[in-house]
Amino acid sequence: MVTLEFIGCGDAFASGGRFQTCFLVRGAGGPFLIDCGASAPVALQRRGVDVSDIGLVIVSHLHGDHAGGLPFLLLDAAYNRPRTEPLVLAGPPGIEARVLDTLEALYPGTREAVSARVPVRFVELESRHEMTFGSVLVTAVDVEHSPKTPCLGIRVELDRKVIAYSGDTQWTPALIELSRGADLFVCECTGFDEPLYSHLSYAELSAHASELEAVRMVLTHLGPGMLAHAAEARWPCADDGLVIEV
Repeated sequence: MVTLEFIGCGDAFASGGRFQTCFLVRGAGGPFLIDCGASAPVALQRRGVDVSDIGLVIVSHLHGDHAGGLPFLLLDAAYNRPRTEPLVLAGPPGIEARVLDTLEALYPGTREAVSARVPVRFVELESRHEMTFGSVLVTAVDVEHSPKTPCLGIRVELDRKVIAYSGDTQWTPALIELSRGADLFVCECTGFDEPLYSHLSYAELSAHASELEAVRMVLTHLGPGMLAHAAEARWPCADDGLVIEV
């Protein structure tokens, strides 16, 4: 059985008091994370998740609400809960430098300690290039969110199930490709009917619904406008702690 747990489903501003983006996927090959926002380490502990059991984190892009928790995972492994198994951090080009530079900026001198104490491996994902991590097949697809940093939609396959995740993006035909044939599509929906740059609104997503081939979809990354209208949505909206069997 494959499950996806919304450790955090908030936007960059934690609208509605939600933790920032972090999804826990469990399957036969062991648990892994998709995204790890700055508030994710707190949320993981509240959900009773032992982060030393996490062997893989897949990152959609390197904004703080999606990757800001990674330095703290490394810090925890260096000083608090030593790891015996390697931790793989897979994400867009530049992930190693960004994570380690952030760690060093927050806690000067810790880069060396992490390198010496934590068995960590950084992997750069390339768009439309399949990569296998144990029993998990990962495919990344370029999406349209920020011209300043590479942004990816993520598609994972494990135990004959497929989970697709939009990452942060405005509407792009890549979402059709990303979600095609998926058992679950977790899609960002920051706004309701207001025009947005770099994010999706419910109105825009509804306008393209027929192109998504009736895929099972759950909305995440809800901003204030969408939160105010969540009860009206045709698709379910995630809450922190929601667990979905895929």
